[in-house]
Formats: sequence, C-alpha cells, structure tokens
Amino acid sequence: MFTKTGPRRSAHPPIVVRPGLFVSVAVVTVVLAALTLPAMVPDRPGFAYFSGGLIGAGLLVAILLAADLARAAAARRSGITVTMITIGAFGSRLALAPAARRGGTGGGGTGIGPTPGGDQPWHLDPRDQAPAGTGRRSASTASTARDPLTPASGDTAADGAIARAGLVVTALAGAVLVAAGALAPGGTLELLGEVALWVGTFALLITIVDLLPAPRSAGGRMLAARVARRTGDEDAAAAAVARAGVITGWTLIVVGIVASFLIGLVGLWAVLLGWLALGSSRLAQAQQKASTALSGVFVRDVMVPAPPPLPAWQTISDALDEVALPSGRSVFAVRDFAGPLVGVALLRDLAAVPADDRGLARVTRVAIPLERVAVARPDEPLASVTSRLAQRPAAGVIVVLRDGPDGVPEMVGTVGPGEITRALETSPLRGRVVFPAGFGRNR
Repeated sequence: MFTKTGPRRSAHPPIVVRPGLFVSVAVVTVVLAALTLPAMVPDRPGFAYFSGGLIGAGLLVAILLAADLARAAAARRSGITVTMITIGAFGSRLALAPAARRGGTGGGGTGIGPTPGGDQPWHLDPRDQAPAGTGRRSASTASTARDPLTPASGDTAADGAIARAGLVVTALAGAVLVAAGALAPGGTLELLGEVALWVGTFALLITIVDLLPAPRSAGGRMLAARVARRTGDEDAAAAAVARAGVITGWTLIVVGIVASFLIGLVGLWAVLLGWLALGSSRLAQAQQKASTALSGVFVRDVMVPAPPPLPAWQTISDALDEVALPSGRSVFAVRDFAGPLVGVALLRDLAAVPADDRGLARVTRVAIPLERVAVARPDEPLASVTSRLAQRPAAGVIVVLRDGPDGVPEMVGTVGPGEITRALETSPLRGRVVFPAGFGRNR
C-alpha cells in the first residue's frame, strides 16, 4: 500500500476501527459488570456495575491506543512511516509503510528495468526487498519483518525503540491505575477504585507478557536490538531471540501446567502463551537454518528456463497445441499485443477450459495478473525470495524476470518448491552440486 504525501501531514496516522473492537468492549464490560465488580463491591445497583464495566473497557482501549500512538511517535523519530493504527478485536496495532518506500533505498531501485511511476504490473514489490543500510539481514529476518501480525520495520534498532515506547506507556498506565485503585476510598468511589485496579492489573499483565523474549514480542525486539548493537550482526540477533523464545515457551508451558494443578484452569492461559512462543521460535530457527543452507545460491542457479510466451490474443486451443503441450512445462508468460508481460497462464487452467470453448476462448481468459504472482530477478539470493511464494501463491512458483533486448521485461525462468527443496537438500554438497541440464548455471 502506498502512503500519500502532500503539503499537510497530520500529527498522528489515521485510526481505523474494526467491528471486532465492539465485541471486545462488550466482553470486557460483561466480565466486569456481571462477574468481577459484584464480587468485589457487593450491594450496588445494576446500572452502577454496567457503568463501571463500560468505563473499564474504555480505559483498556485508551491504554492500548495510547501505546500505539507512542509507538507511532517512536517510529517517526526513526524515520519510519506509519500508515495507520488499527483497533480491532485483539487490541490495536500499527501498519508500517514498506521499507523501500520510506526512502533511502540506496542506489538502483527495486524494480526490473525502468520504473517510471513505479506502478507497472511487472514491477517487483519493494516489500520483497531488504531495506538498505540496515546491516546484515538473513532471509528469516526479512520474512519476520514482513509478517502482517507484527509491526516490524526491518530496522532492528528502530524496532527496539518502537517496542520500548509501547511498553513504557502500558507499564506506566498500569502502575498509575493500580495505585489509584489501591488508594481509592470506600463508599461511592470504591467501585471506580476496583475498576481502576482491574484495568491497571490487566495492563501490567500485558506489559509482562510482551516483555517475554520471543520472535513476535516487544521483548524479543528489544533483545534483538541489544544484541545487534553489541555484535553488529543482525543474524546473530535473530538467532538469540529465537533461542530465548524457545526457553520462554518451555518455561511458560511448565509454569502453566503446574499452575493448573495448584491454582486452577487459569494456568492454561500460560500454557497457550508458551505454546505460541515455542512455535514462533521454532519457526524462526527453521528459517534461519534454511537461510544458512541457501547461502551463496542465487535464483539463476536453480531456476527452470521458461518456455516461449503465449500471446494474450491466441486461442486456448492453439496455445495448447503449439506451445503448452510440446514444451512439457506448466507455467507460461502471457504477452499482450504491444509486447509487455501481462501475467502468466498455468497448464492446468488451460486444460480446464471445456474442449468446446477452446477454439474461441483466448489465453487472457485464464491468465493470472502479474501483481498476484511472486517475482524475482536472476541475480537475487535464493534465500531472500523464498518467502514470496507464500505471500503470492497464485502461480505456485516464483516467476523470474529480467530486461529483454528492447528493455521490456521478459520471463526467463521459474523457481518452484521442488527447486527450493533440492537446493536445501544439496546444501552439504555446496560447490559440488551438479545441476540438471536446463538449470540456470548450465544454460
């Protein structure tokens, strides 16, 4: 998503409210009004309990929103653009602009060939590129930075500062509310004191959980920033966070199981948190292992050469008879009348067209637009492009593009799961691997 720029810019990013927020507010209101407050402050009218529950839910939303506003301010200080703040069923989160669009990509740009306007359908998405000037980054780090569930910028130091800003707000707000609740006098203000105590305790609990080091937590980002600052190696920082996340996960699981027997079912919450932390940490370790295994391998080394392109205006019957079936391939570039690449067509989609329609239907009927397809350049490291296949799986492969003789991009090959798997399996033989005829280095 592009961010609009103009002469006037607001002090904070736009705030988007999702319908799930109202569900969360209703749940918190009911928990407070029907369960917590009547037990802590009995003999009050129902309207008082309802009002207290609504105030508590509003305070909780305000704290989460204030934390994200603080994160957004920290991001701006680090030169990172925050496109919006989203408030939904599970709290609020930032949406950060893609790294290459925040300016300062170094030389060269990120597209294949000329990029006037930057919006050609064949243009490589800058989100798939590692931001320049951020030190060493592994493929796993780049993948984590693009994770939609976590607001990471791709700059380890900036991510640590952003995480720290949010934790300071939740911790400070929680401490103030807990103190206010504990010091609240009896009588009329007793109910409000219990609301403040409950919300403050919840805010402190959120802070403590987010402090635990794991690949997707604020504590993990702060740990990564500290290790990167000391070692200058972001790969080492990512590895340290993954190891810490494994320890955190197992610790929470053990503590949760013990608490389930000693305290009650509330301990299962710690088990769930531990399981999530352990899973994300194991995944990060697997990504780091794959990145190491693919070190030194480029897209051109493993790509399968592309068959001749299909004209967009050609009938599907002719496309099958003249190119698709004789080539023995399953992915084909599609060009329009003027020559530019407009998408790709899959053999299975061509064959799925009813036989009676193939003589009239054109290739464009089954073509997949290029913006839905994962693309790469031949000279890119394989480790940096593997995650694109999961982000844009429409074609089932990564389409490799380069500038043609006329300056118009052309499809020169494909990299699919099979090629990636073979590169991983042969990593111990690096330097002795014999690629099959037709692969990039034998072309």
